[in-house]
Amino acid sequence: MAAPPSRRVWRLVGLFWLLLVGQTCVAQPIADALLQPGKTLLLDRAEFIFSNQDTPPRQDGVSVALPDNWRQRIPGFSGFAWYRLHFHLNDIPRQPLALYLPHLSVAGEIWLNGSLLNPGVRFNNSRGINVMRMNEAPIYLVLPAGLFHIGDNQLFIRLQGDHALRSGLSAIRLGSAIPLQKRWFKRYLVQGVVPYVILVLIAGSLCFLVAYTWRQRRLFIIQFALLFCLATLLSYLADLAVTLGVQEALRVMITTAMYWALCVAGYRLSGAKLPWFPPVFHGVTMLTLAATAIVTLAGAATDRIWLFTWPHVILRLIPIGLLLHLGWQQRSLKYTALSLTALLWTITVAQSYLIIMDVLSWDSFRWSFAGALPFCVVMIYFFAERFIIDRELSQLEKRDAIVAERSRILQDMHDGMGAQLITALRLARNNDSDREELARHIEESLQDLRLIIDSLDLTEHDLLPLLGNLRFRLEPRLRTLGITLEWDVIPIPPLPYLTPASALSILRIVQEAINNALQHAQSAHIRITVRPDDTGVIIRVTDDGHGILPETVRPGARGMAGMHARAEKLGLRLTIQGGTGGTEVALFLPHQP
Repeated sequence: MAAPPSRRVWRLVGLFWLLLVGQTCVAQPIADALLQPGKTLLLDRAEFIFSNQDTPPRQDGVSVALPDNWRQRIPGFSGFAWYRLHFHLNDIPRQPLALYLPHLSVAGEIWLNGSLLNPGVRFNNSRGINVMRMNEAPIYLVLPAGLFHIGDNQLFIRLQGDHALRSGLSAIRLGSAIPLQKRWFKRYLVQGVVPYVILVLIAGSLCFLVAYTWRQRRLFIIQFALLFCLATLLSYLADLAVTLGVQEALRVMITTAMYWALCVAGYRLSGAKLPWFPPVFHGVTMLTLAATAIVTLAGAATDRIWLFTWPHVILRLIPIGLLLHLGWQQRSLKYTALSLTALLWTITVAQSYLIIMDVLSWDSFRWSFAGALPFCVVMIYFFAERFIIDRELSQLEKRDAIVAERSRILQDMHDGMGAQLITALRLARNNDSDREELARHIEESLQDLRLIIDSLDLTEHDLLPLLGNLRFRLEPRLRTLGITLEWDVIPIPPLPYLTPASALSILRIVQEAINNALQHAQSAHIRITVRPDDTGVIIRVTDDGHGILPETVRPGARGMAGMHARAEKLGLRLTIQGGTGGTEVALFLPHQP
């Protein structure tokens, strides 16, 4: 049954009143919000217009809610579109007003009442190259007061999107400049400044580690990791002359290599032994890189290519857990901090992936760069501490080496030259002593002193210069005695285990062999040969005397027993063969101890 005419009239009047009140309630707060100090206005609805023209279009569009995600609403679309947003002013603002746009992708121009606010935006060319991406940092613009109108005002956004990225537009805020600048600065600090801070930290730590570890030949995996970190940051901060899809693929490959190096370093640092983990992790890394390359070559690369790395992200938790377990076992704060900051970084990376998957809001803040900063700080502290500790240990080792070398020299002087001088002193105090014997003891003590001095000049583990000094000192004495010294030496390879102490013992063995030939063999010709072979180096001292027999050699440390004792202490092989045709002393020095 139809309502009476009077009731219908009252219904129409009531509806008109509600509409009037509703408009008043909507319009007045908007005007008040913009004109009152410290207030802001959220614009979360816009008209969407497909248009490729360079100036704001006049035609009507489709009403859309902001944030607007092109991948969900118009999947596969690449090109230009316009957003028209309306706001009402009851008066011209007397205080600076500003615009804050948290997220815009890929590139866009902002117009207010027909005037361009951000000139110089570089859009893609026809091949999808040379775009200046604007989605890595929020936008903040102070709006000129002369552009505002009393009543309706129009804000236009000309947006270029690409199907390879999460294109779209977030909600926009208008209001007082200072509150909006604070909002913008918080986001810009983390999303815009932090990457540059990380870049400086990583570049500095890379130079530090290269300088520190170059001579030690260690920690190369950390150097590779930092190098990949540097390349990853540069791939985000630099404009690459390739399509956006290829840019994402390159970033995936460089970043995967970075995480691989960091995880391998963390696994080695933990000291754990999981035989299955290295091959599995290496295999997943190679599959990720191969899948990324195949998709890129097929021309289908988009930002969703990051989802190929989900298995890699999960596997990263294993070295993180191993480091955390090591920190718990050793009650080590640095290992615990390193693992926890790595875990935080991994969680922020997963959060970025959830945004790509549209699980989180389209304009959600990506925390991956901010999550990397604590890890970088802890890692730099970790290796700086190791550098300081190694420097202190190096100083202690150097000090201990100096003390040990000083003690060795004093002991050598006491056992060799000291014993000879004591004997010479006893002979000098005895009026009936043989002066020739006294001179011989003094000369032998001087020779021993020269051997000690020569052994300190050992360079590059080369024995030949020391043998050459020995020849230089012995040859005039032998010539005076009418003995010919034949020197038959060819170049030999360095002996890495040779030290001043071991070199002195080898020189004493050679000297003792020559002294025995002088004192016991009555030889006229002494030959010294040095030859390398497949196993090492052979030093031979031969003479043409009547031969040395054990019973003819005087006992003592400087006799044949002393030569064998020195060779055995060094782990060398010594052979002595004597007879009527002469004597041969052969000392075998291996390439490796």
